[in-house]
Amino acid sequence: MKNKIVFLALFAIFLSSCQSSMNRFTQDERGENTYSSTETGQLSSVLKGRIISIKPIKLSGSKALGAGVGTALGAVVAASVVGGERDKIPAAIVGGLLGAMAGRAIEENATAETGFEFLLKLSNGQIKAFVQKSQQGLRVGDQVYVIHGGQTVRLTRQ
Repeated sequence: MKNKIVFLALFAIFLSSCQSSMNRFTQDERGENTYSSTETGQLSSVLKGRIISIKPIKLSGSKALGAGVGTALGAVVAASVVGGERDKIPAAIVGGLLGAMAGRAIEENATAETGFEFLLKLSNGQIKAFVQKSQQGLRVGDQVYVIHGGQTVRLTRQ
């Protein structure tokens, strides 16, 4: 019986860890002058633009690890609290689900960050939005280059 509970808890952890969280269009904290080694030899396009708006935003945090830990803890606690032998497996399942939801919410709140949304008016007249973690000293009205290639977008002053 105990093996079934452990198996269910491990299976729930596996399923919850298959989720992924990604903040789209977010530049990491490396900044405008630091590139990853995978970006060497890659051709990027450059657009000219002007910053017309900057506002602080909240970047959602990760969710996978907290759900897995919450599942395991919820399943173990619920199974150990319930008295009847026949009720331990359903209790472990319900406890695991509730633990997963709580763990996911706790992790997401703990790993959330502040970022910045930039609205850019490109030289061709288009307006584009861009999100990154750092404001990098950029201000409304700054003339910038928008460097983009692959999954990476960067802003740098002209």
